[in-house]
Amino acid sequence: MAGLFGVLDVAQRGLAVTQQGIRVSGHNIANVGTPGYSRQRQILETTPPVADPSGNLGTGVEQRSIERITDDFIQSQLLDQGSRAASTDAQARALSLVEQVLNEQQGEGVATALSRLYDAFSDLASTPAPGAPAEREAVRSSAEALIQTLHGLDAQLRDLQAANNDRVKGLLPEINSIAARIVDLNVAIADLETQAPANDLRDERDRLVRELATRIDVRTFEQTNGSLVVTVPSGIPLVEGSRLRELDSTSDPGNPFGPNIVRIEHVESGYRIDLTDEIGSGELGGLLRARDTLIPSAIRSLDSLAYNLARQVNAVHSAGTGLDGSVGDFFAALPGVEDAARDLALDAGIAANTDRIAAGLTTAPGDNRNALALAALRDTPAALYLPGDPPGPATGPGRTLLEHAGAIVAEVGQQARTLGQAGDQQARVLADLENRRDAVSGVSLDEEMAQLIQLEAAFQANARVMNSVSRMLEDLMSVL
Repeated sequence: MAGLFGVLDVAQRGLAVTQQGIRVSGHNIANVGTPGYSRQRQILETTPPVADPSGNLGTGVEQRSIERITDDFIQSQLLDQGSRAASTDAQARALSLVEQVLNEQQGEGVATALSRLYDAFSDLASTPAPGAPAEREAVRSSAEALIQTLHGLDAQLRDLQAANNDRVKGLLPEINSIAARIVDLNVAIADLETQAPANDLRDERDRLVRELATRIDVRTFEQTNGSLVVTVPSGIPLVEGSRLRELDSTSDPGNPFGPNIVRIEHVESGYRIDLTDEIGSGELGGLLRARDTLIPSAIRSLDSLAYNLARQVNAVHSAGTGLDGSVGDFFAALPGVEDAARDLALDAGIAANTDRIAAGLTTAPGDNRNALALAALRDTPAALYLPGDPPGPATGPGRTLLEHAGAIVAEVGQQARTLGQAGDQQARVLADLENRRDAVSGVSLDEEMAQLIQLEAAFQANARVMNSVSRMLEDLMSVL
């Protein structure tokens, strides 16, 4: 009797395990389209045998656990590449807008405006009209148009910088919200895994970590209780088990582009740590690089153009005299390269009276030597002053200002193409990693259907064992 009941127990365990297996396969099939879901499988083991005079007898099977199928290396690569791709995308978007601002549109760019000023100097030098009032007015109008063009470009670039700064501030609540949800999952996972693996919660946590990595570059490691620690690359934690450390923004009074530009700070117990320079990727890292490097580079390039224009024209202009014998600069003096495009203006005397434009070296009628020298600046290369150069010597390349204007646009275009190519490459890498993850962790309906057929057969076989034992027990009971 005991032997038959033992066989019955074996069959019952087999039925229970098979039912659990069908449930696992059904769960996999139900989540075939769930983002971030990892395929699950039973982990089975034989139950301890029982001693018998004829030898140890098996007692069947039991389910040890249900595990999810993942590859930690692929997961870490997805985090890293997703963060890099988001950074590149943010930079590419910003640089595309910079390129749109700087590109010549319908012949109204800075190079066109500069060329018109040189043309006006040339017309002033070649006119036979006494005093040349029309040509002098054309010089002033062309200069004012160039100034307005530089002011407009500078303002548009600063607006782009401000928009990126606003997005930086707006991204922080998103980061904090995702991190808070990870903390909640840490608590739930640590509680549930005192009994069994919390597979579905782990999938959701992994999905959130990947989402977080697209905002800011992070590193992760798991604690013994199943909780996850999420840090920035320097090791400062955003999430540590059940504890959340939020990111906050604060104005940067020392920023050369104004106090509205913000720093990113890590906040804990009233202490604040500046993380701005540590954030290298993710959308936040890309926005910071666009705000602090790419857009300022374009602004300072325009500043360099404006400063060198004023310096070159003033050097020639101050060597000549106006119709009224006046001597002085054509443009208002600039203290340095920084903010020159924003601050460039005509000399107040020139703005008020075009007779002060120094077309000659003397006041003698027909003296056009200085106007010729001003027009010749179009084709005269000179070493360019860069930010930080004055009062020292110029350290930039030797080129004309028209060449410099063209180089500014060309450099931005090349940067945009480079970022575009990098983005395409990263998209291909991400797609490959997603395919590899799906191959390991994704649900295959064909495989699950095959598994169901196998489980169904096992269920039927265990049921037949139970039926056979039941009949044998009935026969035995009828004899007794």
